[in-house]
Formats: sequence, structure tokens, C-alpha cells
Amino acid sequence: MSELMPTSLSEDWPFPLFLIEPETETISWANLAAQEWTGKSIRRLSGKTPWELFQVDADAQQIIAKSKAAHSPLTMRDCPINREGKEEELCHLMAFPSDNGIGLSLWFTRSEPRQSRVGGQLVSGMGRMIAHELKNPLAGIKGAAQLLRDDVESEEGRSLLDLISSEIDRIRRLADRMETLGDQDPDNVDRVNIHEILRRARRIIQSANPELVFTERYDPSLPHAKGDADTLMQAILNIIKNAAEAVSGTGEISLETRFRSGVSKLRASEKSQHLPIEIRIIDNGPGVDEVIKEQLFQPFVTNKPEGQGLGLALVSKVASAHGGLVEVSSRPGRTKFSLLLPIPNDGELS
Repeated sequence: MSELMPTSLSEDWPFPLFLIEPETETISWANLAAQEWTGKSIRRLSGKTPWELFQVDADAQQIIAKSKAAHSPLTMRDCPINREGKEEELCHLMAFPSDNGIGLSLWFTRSEPRQSRVGGQLVSGMGRMIAHELKNPLAGIKGAAQLLRDDVESEEGRSLLDLISSEIDRIRRLADRMETLGDQDPDNVDRVNIHEILRRARRIIQSANPELVFTERYDPSLPHAKGDADTLMQAILNIIKNAAEAVSGTGEISLETRFRSGVSKLRASEKSQHLPIEIRIIDNGPGVDEVIKEQLFQPFVTNKPEGQGLGLALVSKVASAHGGLVEVSSRPGRTKFSLLLPIPNDGELS
């Protein structure tokens, strides 16, 4: 049976990999990592379904059929997997068509969701502590901006004052919700034009960093995302601000959107949620410090002398609250943050 898959790569693949017969969803081949993980040889695995070996959510069991029907790879993230006599494991499942059937691969993850919940509690605690501290100075700043408007004659100056005023209103709304941000789904879920959010965020950051060069590459065919505009705006602002600081205000930042197929997230007590909208923020800075890369989204983790380490923790919390994901890849000269979001289902938010 081993000739069904190319041994040079698949046998060396360090994670369990199965070849599935599409019609019966039974195993016809497994690599060495799969045999070690299950404790069974190919002979004993052959003819069994993966779900006889380990248990997953009913919706996750559809991944093979869905990949076959779509003729494309499909990934479901953070799936709890249970095996008899073993502790529950968390993994990403990926199904993909091949010449001989459907490949099914498992990537095991750390206990990040449990850590994220702890981190979320810390961020919420900080939110409760600082929300009321924001409102008084915001009122003063808005009043000052309104007084300045009488002395500003240029179109550009008035436009910037309008931007200040609208941002103050947004931050006040955000402060009102900081206490529960991410502990439940956002309150003001609607159809969100992510391109409008990105353009506005770019303008805010660039007004403070005029030397920055921005490149915008947006997919005009993308549908609206499902989410809360205010909290998504704050998350995107935080990422762009970090990028601006990474390039010392004089580098280049690319803002991009695209349709990304095959990514789903399995939410607690719910069916999986597809995340086809990808927002990319890319900078040409020195890259993320290896010392903090693994804890990048945890509260109070920062390498900035005056930083509090809450910006990316908030980004992770906003993504989680929307049922989405945030990813990062980094090397010197290129750091990319990707925010993956759902779209409204048919008839939803109508």
C-alpha cells in the first residue's frame, strides 16, 4: 500500500498523514507518524475510518466529504480530538484531494486556547480598569477640537479635525464595551466594509507618520465581512501601528485583502465557521524578536521600552470574538499579520 503515496516526503512528514478512500472514507495508507500516533500498522489501519481511531466533532467529520465535493484543500482549526485512554488533544485537520484519494493530515497544537482564555481575562480586567479613565480626557479633547475648528480655514485642517472628532466618538464607544470585549460575540454585529476600515486606519497612522509609504492592494470582489466595525478598526489600527513602529516611521507597509479558501475554525458548541476574508498587513521592518515570537499575543509581552504589551493581545481577543483568526509570519525584511474573518450567512443580518 505504501506505493499509493510518494515516500520521499510523506514518510518523513512529522505529523500523522492518512490516505482516505473517498467513497467509503476508509484508510488505504498511513505514514510512519500516523502509525506511531495510533499504535497500529498499515495492515491494521487499512479499511478503518479515521473516526474509528479518534473522535472529533460531527461537523469536523464532514471535512473529507467537503474537500472531495469542492475539489480543494480544507482546513479546520483547533479541533478537539479524543482517543480511548488518552487525554484530549487539540489539532488542525486538513483534507486535500490527491491522485489516489483524499489526504487527511493532523497538526497538533499547544494548549493555546486555554492560554488565550487566561489572556482574555487579563485584557478584560485591564479594560475594566481603564475604560472610565478614557472618557473624561476624551471629552476634553473633543471640546478642544471643536474650538480649534473656528480658527482653521484650510480644507485639509478641517478634514483632520473631523477625523479627530470621529475617532474620539469611536474610542468612547469602544471604551463602553471594553469590559466584555471578546468574552462574547460583539454586540454590534453588522456587514462591515473592510476596505473602508483599512483606508481610514491608514489615514490615521499616516497623519502621525507622514514619512511612511503605504501600498494598498485590495480585492474589490470581496463581500462585506461579518463583525463590529469599531472593534475591528481598533484591531487593525493596532497592527498597523506596530508595523509603523517596526519600520521606524520611514519604511513601507502594504495593506492587502484577498479571498482565502479552505480555512475554517471550529467554535465551542457550534459548527465550524468558514473564514474566507483575509486582511494582510505587511511591513519591511527587522522582523519579530525570536525571544517573544511564541508569546506574541499574550498580554504584557513586549520588547518596547515604553510598551504595555496589550495591543496584540487585544487583536487576538477581537479576532476570537468574531470567530476569526490572526496569524503572523516574520523574518528580517518582511513581517506579515493576517486577520481572517467570516462573512454573513445567507439571510443573516438582513
